[in-house]
Amino acid sequence: DDWSCGIRLGDGDWPGLTAEPLFAADLTPVCTPRLAASLKRPSDLKGPSLLRVAHSPDDWPLWLKAAQVPRLTARGPEFQFYGQALQAAIDGLGIAMGIRPYIDDDLAAGRLVAPFALSVPKGMRWYLVYRSFRTEQRDFAAFRRWIMRAAAEPAGRRKGVRHAG
Repeated sequence: DDWSCGIRLGDGDWPGLTAEPLFAADLTPVCTPRLAASLKRPSDLKGPSLLRVAHSPDDWPLWLKAAQVPRLTARGPEFQFYGQALQAAIDGLGIAMGIRPYIDDDLAAGRLVAPFALSVPKGMRWYLVYRSFRTEQRDFAAFRRWIMRAAAEPAGRRKGVRHAG
């Protein structure tokens, strides 16, 4: 195969591949600063303004249950990918469920804010995934050392690692 490695969100079980954990995935709602100004507590959220991601239907229910508003249902627009939902939130269409550290760049730049302090574990992690023979290749070994070292640094000190999806 031509591919060297990938970074995948999951449970770490990809048969035939080596999966090394990089980052935990924690959920927290994100939106524009303007929209956040009207959100004082989780019960201020409204179902139609909650942006959804098609392949992750459990994100909002998981966070809402932890926030003690389990009866609220996310009914906002549905997107195929997290990146699309986050862009819609940046554009002011609603509140997206963000995954840390995926959203750290947008938070640091002020494009998005997390209106609530509550962050909930998604129950998954990001992994560096590769075929074991790759460890014998110098270029892959150098990349692996770099990304493992970068992933181990506190979020505020990470440089050169972009979280994209």
